[in-house]
Amino acid sequence: MREDAPGPPALATGQSPSGGAHPEPVVRAELSEPSPAVPGSTPASGLEPAGSTAVAPSGRRRFWHGVREFLVVIGIALVASALLRAFVVQAFFVPSGSMLPEIHKDDRILVSRINTIERGEVIVFKDPDNWLQSVEQPPPPTGLRKALEWLGVLPASGHEHLVKRVIGLEGDRVICCEGGRLVVNGVSIDESSDLFQGKGPADDQTYDVVVPKDHLFLLGDHRYGSGDSAYHLDDGTAFVPEELVVGRAFSVIWPIGRAHLMRTPEEYVDLPAGQEPPDRAVINPVRRPR
Repeated sequence: MREDAPGPPALATGQSPSGGAHPEPVVRAELSEPSPAVPGSTPASGLEPAGSTAVAPSGRRRFWHGVREFLVVIGIALVASALLRAFVVQAFFVPSGSMLPEIHKDDRILVSRINTIERGEVIVFKDPDNWLQSVEQPPPPTGLRKALEWLGVLPASGHEHLVKRVIGLEGDRVICCEGGRLVVNGVSIDESSDLFQGKGPADDQTYDVVVPKDHLFLLGDHRYGSGDSAYHLDDGTAFVPEELVVGRAFSVIWPIGRAHLMRTPEEYVDLPAGQEPPDRAVINPVRRPR
């Protein structure tokens, strides 16, 4: 029988067929497929989930978003300021010294629109009939200033407005002077500590009047230099309609060195009520001093 030829000898581990050392087998790392996401799980930090389309906002987009928010805030502030000016409080510029020593020329004052009118209060009102002299009246605001005044950003320039103290309400009888003092409803009042002239006569005019219905009798604290109700007795515009009142001045806010709250002088408090107000003003004849 013919014997089969012997096969090649078995190779030992680490040997090549030629008998030399066989290099260690190279192990290749295979990238495994990502495991499917488990519902409710959170991706690892810094990794976007598969299929994400999120895009970081550009710098330009962030800029315009900020501008839009800024404009909205400014718009809300301007509307609030305009509403505040229209219904609550308003600032005014005072162009004359007719209310010295309480209010100086070029002062800024705050005026409350929410109040009743009482004797002794300082009020701002619209010019009833050309009371303002051309030298006292500032030029009317125009352009941007007019818009900013309307919005309440700037104080009103005082154009066509005046500021005086309430002396007589409707039905009050006001006389000047007895012993150098005003007499209101039969009561002599000492204003010497509140007037510019101090202890001098309460006014350089003489009068005896009864204030008509829905009107006011107003005087400046600088009596000898104020175009007020006493000054206008001869031209028929002395008594100011209540409907022209803007509000009560309650504070000087500028300059800072003179900033203060205004008070109602004690001599005007608790004065007796006047008579039934007449429909037309009563101006009694008085003997003027020579």
